[in-house]
Amino acid sequence: MRRVLLTLAVLGGLGLAGAAAVVGFGLYNVSAQVGHLPGVSWVLHTTFRNSVSLRALAPEEVPPLDDPDLIALGAGHYATACAMCHGAPGETQSATVRAMVPAPPPINEAVAHWEANELHWIVENGAKMTGMPAWPVGARGDEVWAVIAFLESIKRDTAPRMPSPTLTGTAYCQSCHGDIGGPVPQLDIQSAEYLEAQLDAYLTGERPSGIMAQAATRVPKDSFAELAEAFSAKPANPDPVPGEGPGAALARQGTRDVPACLACHGGQDPSKGPRLFGQNEAYLVAQLKLWRDGTLDHDALMAAAARDLTTEDIKTLSRYFAGVGR
Repeated sequence: MRRVLLTLAVLGGLGLAGAAAVVGFGLYNVSAQVGHLPGVSWVLHTTFRNSVSLRALAPEEVPPLDDPDLIALGAGHYATACAMCHGAPGETQSATVRAMVPAPPPINEAVAHWEANELHWIVENGAKMTGMPAWPVGARGDEVWAVIAFLESIKRDTAPRMPSPTLTGTAYCQSCHGDIGGPVPQLDIQSAEYLEAQLDAYLTGERPSGIMAQAATRVPKDSFAELAEAFSAKPANPDPVPGEGPGAALARQGTRDVPACLACHGGQDPSKGPRLFGQNEAYLVAQLKLWRDGTLDHDALMAAAARDLTTEDIKTLSRYFAGVGR
């Protein structure tokens, strides 16, 4: 037994010495023109597939992905963040991208053999040693579904045309905030000061959003004020009159420590908080859940106000604010 252990120790030492020599002397050729040794690609791809399958969400956790607004939002993000490597549906990738090792597969091929829950894990987490990045911010798997909705539409051959990745300035912002509803907020109900502050928050990461972090880096920081002014509410817009019903009653509730929703979001004093009347219902639901669950925490008062909201409360409040002023 002692001889066997000694032999194993010697073999182990030789293996470590060989590995150290490969690393220390640069014996392994890292050239992309040479590619991997035989069998390495198979090992890496098999490991990748099994790792994704192990860690992906359960199929029953996949939300509905057929909302045209959600698909359009995903298409807009894909156009500037993903198409540079995977190309547009049905289009040829650049020669430079095809020379990568491993080469990013064309998007039609990339999505063909993965389920929606698996695609979600890949887009959110990325993959080491492949050039596939993780989502720009952590804990925002909720907004990854927009991209997955677009990818699923590619599978069905129903994908909408992507906005041009060359759009700049107001035209770039308009491609989402003028043409898409649902999960995309209305900007023309807000003040320019508020919009400019949010662009700064997205750029610095104070307000976490992978989609908006990407967007904020696509426009010059010194254009934030101009963009905010272009999309902000105009003085002629009258303040809406709060309605009645379950949502109104809930919006009026407050405590000594946490003021009522209407105290900050009633629209009369936008410096206290963003206007919510007339905002997209789906967007309000998503944002309130993020505050309730602690994903958004950059405003202590708002975090406290949302902490105890039930899902039904969130739906009721969102329906109320969305319905007033339209």
